[in-house]
Amino acid sequence: MPVILVPKTLREQLGDQATDELVELLNRALEDFRGEILTFVEEKFERRLSEELAVTNRHISESRSALEQRDVETRSTLEQQITETRSALEQQITQTKAELEQQIAQTKAELEQQIAQIKAELEQQIAQTKAELQAQIAEVKAELQAQIADVRAELIRWMFIFWVGQLAAMTGILYALLR
Repeated sequence: MPVILVPKTLREQLGDQATDELVELLNRALEDFRGEILTFVEEKFERRLSEELAVTNRHISESRSALEQRDVETRSTLEQQITETRSALEQQITQTKAELEQQIAQTKAELEQQIAQIKAELEQQIAQTKAELQAQIAEVKAELQAQIADVRAELIRWMFIFWVGQLAAMTGILYALLR
């Protein structure tokens, strides 16, 4: 509580008891005034606090609403991008699969053609080799037949010479015996 000093001249005019009562009156008035000011300030503070809380709550609600809307928009955008990406990838996979299947079919056809070509070449080589071997066999056969014919002719000649020699010897023996 503040100390109130009463000037000396006023104290002399009022007296000690009246001065004390005046000081007491002023102190009570000051306390009442302080109480009223405190009540007024509290009410004003509470009102201002309520207003600020309302504004803050409104800002929070607006921010929450904006964030929820942004979340929904972002989610929608991302889901759309995922769907588009999935569709593009599936299309790319299908296209790649078709291209690879086409390459496989083309390679298979080329290999089958090469195999057929190699098979035809081998069959031709086999036929050519077979014809050459048959020609060689025929040639060897002809040579053998010619040699056999030569041997046969020679054998017949030797046989004839032997018969003639035998006949001459027998004729000589018969001639010697008959004589």
